[in-house]
Amino acid sequence: MDPAHGPFVHQSWFWRSQKSIHEKAKQFEPIPYGFRMSPHSPSSNSAPYQLLKKMTGAPVTTTIDFVLPNMRSEEIRSGKLWFSSLTTVTPVRRDLCRIDFLAAWNVPLPITIFRIFAKTFLRQDQETMIRQAEGLRHNPHLMLIDDADRPAKWYFALKGNLLESRRTGRAMAHPMDGPVTLHWRS
Repeated sequence: MDPAHGPFVHQSWFWRSQKSIHEKAKQFEPIPYGFRMSPHSPSSNSAPYQLLKKMTGAPVTTTIDFVLPNMRSEEIRSGKLWFSSLTTVTPVRRDLCRIDFLAAWNVPLPITIFRIFAKTFLRQDQETMIRQAEGLRHNPHLMLIDDADRPAKWYFALKGNLLESRRTGRAMAHPMDGPVTLHWRS
């Protein structure tokens, strides 16, 4: 959910490095039970997107949805080529979550090569979540900062509002009034 985590978590020769950090601005909009990072040009400092643009000669756009209870979907398009993925993080026990990832595409990418990259990428996210869980065991005061942490704040508010809606029977309040542009460095 952290839109700024890329160069800090996914430091790989095939993705990007901390040296490529620059200012970014993305628009988010409310959707039922979640929020969307509106269609936008993805990171110019990310090799896969640049390769896709060279393959098609067309602009690359990506749209990312975050939906309760635990789903992140992404659609990447460039010309006639597309890539779509769904990631879920599901609590299995109080101290353990499961990450599931599904992808489909018409990009000329052999599945064996994709699996190698996907496993590396997902492992980096998993290791970060393990470290976060260790820190959260100590019940620290969360220091969520705008704008990079605003999606996390929306998620926690959506989750609380959904629980309150179920408890009271009233309609669920959405924490977003309308589209919002967030700024961060990554």
